[in-house]
Amino acid sequence: MTMNFFSRRTALAAISALALVACGDTGADTSPAGGNAVTAGSELGHVKGAADAPVTLIEYASPTCPACKYWHDDIQPVVQSDYIDSGKVKLVFREYPLHAPDVPAYLVAMCAGEDKYFDVLDELFEYQSGIIESAQNGVLKAMLQTIGQRHGIETEADFDACMNNRDLRQQMADIYQTSEKFGVTGTPTFIINGEVHQFANMNSADKVTAALDAALEAAGVSTDE
Repeated sequence: MTMNFFSRRTALAAISALALVACGDTGADTSPAGGNAVTAGSELGHVKGAADAPVTLIEYASPTCPACKYWHDDIQPVVQSDYIDSGKVKLVFREYPLHAPDVPAYLVAMCAGEDKYFDVLDELFEYQSGIIESAQNGVLKAMLQTIGQRHGIETEADFDACMNNRDLRQQMADIYQTSEKFGVTGTPTFIINGEVHQFANMNSADKVTAALDAALEAAGVSTDE
């Protein structure tokens, strides 16, 4: 069974020491200023929220990135309750694999179907340390099979078919390629209505709230409760 990413997308590195910093990034803020904001060209990715929400928040993430887990666990729930559920913000989640386990982990979420994608994603972050350890110990397949079985990928044959699904691999490659227009170099990276925001500027609920409120005001939407 092949678990390697596309040869033309060899952006995967060995798992490195884990710390709460943006994964694979230099730490420099390369956000375009003012009128140089990049415009998203498509909605490739996995969507939460109202299609007509005035603000679109794109997230590029890796399931083995500690900073991504922190954002998912501590900040995303605030975004969900205060902005997505209210129809103000649409989240577009995009796979940005950095480490060897990322591609097969994301394939499990994709094979489960769009209606279960975010449920699987929750588990990928919940069991992040176990996924990393299983990859280091050569038992990643068993770990991911266990997660997949809870979401309809029941047999080993189903799992193997998932891992070798060329259409889903191409879809992931297409999603990954969208990062080039924004100059993404690490995870998590966020795009708010076309403007790039690095993790350093999105690493607390207060910073994220300020950024989303500014985008809403720019779109002519009141942020008053």
